[in-house]
Amino acid sequence: MLFRVFTVLAVVALIISTWILTSPARRLQTHADAKQAELPGYYLKNAVLTDYDLAGNPSIRIEAERIDQIAHGNEVALHNVRVAYQAPNGQAWVMVGDVAHVQPGGKVVDVTGNVRLQGEATGRDGAAVIHTETLSYNVADAVASTKSDVRIDFAQHTLTARGLVANLKERTLRLESKVNGRFHP
Repeated sequence: MLFRVFTVLAVVALIISTWILTSPARRLQTHADAKQAELPGYYLKNAVLTDYDLAGNPSIRIEAERIDQIAHGNEVALHNVRVAYQAPNGQAWVMVGDVAHVQPGGKVVDVTGNVRLQGEATGRDGAAVIHTETLSYNVADAVASTKSDVRIDFAQHTLTARGLVANLKERTLRLESKVNGRFHP
């Protein structure tokens, strides 16, 4: 007798759970969840992100026309980005580009499309301007690097290369390969 009662209860539970899972309201919720997953996570317009050094002074400032969360994850894309870095020695650097991706953890900013890196003018000839299509910036080390083609313009002179490592704190620049210079009098 106890076995029959248990069997009847199990069948009733199965019927109720099947009815709940296949109800039209449940199907609409699943469809709404799928549409929600297709939408971007969060976005910001005309955003400014500032990081400070240990003394409380601004060390890096990132401005973007728009910031989008990618696939509801930890990565974000910044559009029409401007990154300003203030070195401890007082030297200021500005990097601009079309799109930037901040990797999870915020330690590396990858900038692509019409990338330009420029230090503040320190002499009568002005500052050098670095042009490339991609540039990766390590925030903690203040090192910008690329394996792409690079053009450096300063005054009337032009220098081209493939690949670059620029240490913004130490104000050093290393060109990797295919270095070619044109110096006009």
